[in-house]
Amino acid sequence: MASVTWYSSYQKDMRELEERLRTHLIVDQGVDEKRIVSIEARRSKMPMYPVVVQFNDTPQEYIYVFQTDQWIQLTPEP
Repeated sequence: MASVTWYSSYQKDMRELEERLRTHLIVDQGVDEKRIVSIEARRSKMPMYPVVVQFNDTPQEYIYVFQTDQWIQLTPEP
């Protein structure tokens, strides 16, 4: 039962990261919401929780992490 609780909490945390980045991109960075194809938080070794964004006008993925109360774009180099 503990694993079900952990997984639910993990899924909630991932959705929250995705929504926080979506808000940051639209509100703080002025990105048109229609440009965003997908936002997906993942678990990895380094960085621990990258959030991958795909825009409709570029084939490359943009990877962000939330550190020290701010979003940092890791790839491609800003």
